[in-house]
Amino acid sequence: MQRRSLRLPAIALVGLLALTGSLTGCGKKKSHGLGGGNGGFVSGGTGGDEPASGPSGLSSDIPTDLPSGSSDLPSYGAPTPSDPYSYSAPPTYNPDATSETSGTNCRYDQSTSQFKYDVTVTNTDTTRSFRYSISTKWNDYEDEGLLGYDSQDVTVLPGQSEKFTATASYTITERTQYTCQISLASKSPTSS
Repeated sequence: MQRRSLRLPAIALVGLLALTGSLTGCGKKKSHGLGGGNGGFVSGGTGGDEPASGPSGLSSDIPTDLPSGSSDLPSYGAPTPSDPYSYSAPPTYNPDATSETSGTNCRYDQSTSQFKYDVTVTNTDTTRSFRYSISTKWNDYEDEGLLGYDSQDVTVLPGQSEKFTATASYTITERTQYTCQISLASKSPTSS
C-alpha cells in the first residue's frame, strides 16, 4: 500500500513536468508565426514563469450560476402531494364542544307546559363543518332533581353559528325554582 501511494505522486509529478515543459516552449516545435517567439503554445507570451492563456475568442469568466450549497440542490426525501404513496394524517379536533356552546333565556312556557332554553352553537373551525350533539337539562333548584331533558343534533358550517331552542315538557303544579344547564356538548366532523 505504501509503495502505491509513493508511485502515484511520482507519476503525477512527471506528468506535470511534461505539461509545464510543453507550455513554456521547451519542446522543439516549429513556429507558425503566431507569436513570433521560439515556439510553444503561448501566443504573445514570454514563456517561463507566466501562466498559459486559453485559446483566443473564448471567455475566461468563471460561471457564477453553479449551485452554492445544499439549498440549491433538489430534495428527494419527502413525498410530494402528487405522490400516490404519500399519506397525511387526518386533521385533529377536540370533540369537547363546551366552549363553542352557550345558552340564554332559561324559562318555563305556561301556555305549552314546557321548559325552554335558547342554545347557540358556534363552529370556531374555519375550514370544516361539524355535527354537534347538545344535551340540556332542567333541575329543581332546591333538591337538584331532574325536571326535564332535551338532546338535539345540529350541523354547523365552518365559521358559522346556529341557534335552536331546547325544550322539555313538564307540568308545574306548585311554585318551583329551576335551573337550565347544557349538560353535554360534543362534536364530530361531517362526512361531506
